[in-house]
Amino acid sequence: MLGVFTLAAVVAALVTGCVYIDEFIVTQYDENGKEVLYSKANTEATFTLKGHIECHENHSGVNFVVGFLAPKGWKVAENAKVTYKCDLSEDHDQILTMSVIPSSSLPKNGNGRTWVECLTQDYGVGTNVLDDMEWVCFQTDDKFDIINNQFPTYTIYIRVNVGDKNLKFHPGIFVNHTDDGFSGGNDHKKVLFSPECFEVVGGTGDPLDFCSDHFNKVSPMSSLQDDYLTFTFKGSAGNNDLAATTDVYLQGTAYTFEGGVYTVNTRNDKTRMIRENEYSDTYNITLWPVDFFGVPHDENIERIEYYFTNSDGTITITQSDDDFEQKGDPMPEVKSNFVFRFECQ
Repeated sequence: MLGVFTLAAVVAALVTGCVYIDEFIVTQYDENGKEVLYSKANTEATFTLKGHIECHENHSGVNFVVGFLAPKGWKVAENAKVTYKCDLSEDHDQILTMSVIPSSSLPKNGNGRTWVECLTQDYGVGTNVLDDMEWVCFQTDDKFDIINNQFPTYTIYIRVNVGDKNLKFHPGIFVNHTDDGFSGGNDHKKVLFSPECFEVVGGTGDPLDFCSDHFNKVSPMSSLQDDYLTFTFKGSAGNNDLAATTDVYLQGTAYTFEGGVYTVNTRNDKTRMIRENEYSDTYNITLWPVDFFGVPHDENIERIEYYFTNSDGTITITQSDDDFEQKGDPMPEVKSNFVFRFECQ
């Protein structure tokens, strides 16, 4: 069924384990009751996790733990409501609550790291290609005793407002319990990244695509004009001649709310991008936008339109090139540049 990823192969391979993920459902229902892989901006989405436990030893006073990977802009720790039902409770259909794990409550085998640090360092952002994401961990408000040869099931519901920005990403999920606390093995913990891309539609801005590699990247993805920005060209995102060169330059124009237009189109040390290493076709440049474009201090930058080029300007990589590689869009006579828009002050 659309939106359900079953770990049948993993479960079969780990029959001696304890905690399992059976389904991670990322689909939603539209106004016609049809399953879809998106939610409209500023609405609530529900992500459902189903699993089971095969206990082969006794555990007393256990809190069950779930981690959720989502874009930082969702502010999951503040906005999400996480509930569950479990066969270990007296009423198997009773909906119980989970709360964010405080940073002071460390996992038993995390070597001094917090739950979030363990997940971030061990799993990163999973199958996503942008790092503007975060893990948030929740634990059951109730503790449970579970004994040898108990095989309960559980269902966890993560409800969260998806915010106002258009985007798409691979949601991630993690399960564990406090009596294990991120041990070295995988018997008591599991992690899964949805193979399907979940989208937010009908919101603001160009879609942020966490799912697919692109020629361009700007970090941080949301910033003010006084922040330092790192622009990245990733040559491996598709077929292109620029990746074969050793000199890559950033060219661009800053447009201000006051009507100012400030262009940098020189190819020199100021605009030269630094190759990450001799084996890489990824290039970066970090700059302070106001200084880089020479914007007067009494003006405010609304957006930067930019592209990448070689030393003599004969090769250019733009948004049109990216659209051609990623979507198969026809190449226009006049190519469109990449656009980065600043947050309002």
